[in-house]
Amino acid sequence: MGRVWVKARVGSEDCSRVVEVDALVDTGATLTVIPRSLAETLNLKVTGKASVMTGGGKVTLDKSRMWMD
Repeated sequence: MGRVWVKARVGSEDCSRVVEVDALVDTGATLTVIPRSLAETLNLKVTGKASVMTGGGKVTLDKSRMWMD
């Protein structure tokens, strides 16, 4: 099975910052994860924490709000 990539526009919740990115589609995901550098570019504010299970074990991630088009 191959990987599926799409062009997507992502932006801050208030739409003040928008960038176009190449996004890897994960049809089984319940959360969208982005690199911290992109979150900083969009000036996203941390709104909470989420614990997720990965192949390497359980990790805790910062949560925020953004939109994807």
